[in-house]
Amino acid sequence: MLKSTAFATVLHDPDALLAEPLMAAAPGLAETFSGLAVSLTEATHPRIEELMRDRLGARVGRHPTGEAFIGQGRRHGVALALDSGTDRVIYADPDHMLRWLTAYPDELQSVLATQPEVGFLIVGRSARAFADVPRRLQETEAPINQAYELITGRQADLLSAVRRMDRAAARDIVANSSVDSFGNDVEWPLLAERLGHHVGYVEADGLTYRTIEQYGATADSYDAEPLQWIRRIEMAAVQATAMRPYLRSAD
Repeated sequence: MLKSTAFATVLHDPDALLAEPLMAAAPGLAETFSGLAVSLTEATHPRIEELMRDRLGARVGRHPTGEAFIGQGRRHGVALALDSGTDRVIYADPDHMLRWLTAYPDELQSVLATQPEVGFLIVGRSARAFADVPRRLQETEAPINQAYELITGRQADLLSAVRRMDRAAARDIVANSSVDSFGNDVEWPLLAERLGHHVGYVEADGLTYRTIEQYGATADSYDAEPLQWIRRIEMAAVQATAMRPYLRSAD
């Protein structure tokens, strides 16, 4: 029997850009997950909170706005999901999950069912999916994935930020994670392993990338903007800093 799995997420959407995609995906979300939990930024449009709570039946909270609080918001989302009594939690950014659910529903179901013995499952992009992400992501994420492999001895694509956790692993992440930024992308799997949870890995074709502003676009258009490259380099630095405490020499 497939264990119940709640979907936890965070959302920053001041202009309610995901309102229509969320409503379109509502039947699939209800069919796939035992519950929804979302931590919204304080700047997110009230329409999104109303839609999540009243139309989708989600457990809803708020966290401060800003990239420095993404990890905090993700922990909050997972904590809200645990409050539902679910057996497991899958965390994903909402736009990633909506595209995955719409385009590859069977693959999503397969990922929810695979490796039932694993307490913390990293869900990464397949080689095909990774080849389709913008070049600024490919070139700045590859070193982070390489560092993770050198630390753990295992390959993984970390920065799609999709994680499936059983209750024990999810509780430990909520209680022990200390990275409030998006450095939690690398901290969570390293922390889960340090706390004794079985960490596994699976890849998916259906994890695609667009910004929320370009949610339905056929292609990303930001690789020509220097600021977007700078932001990705800065993000890689944050990820690297979050990995330092897990170096073997730091034990």
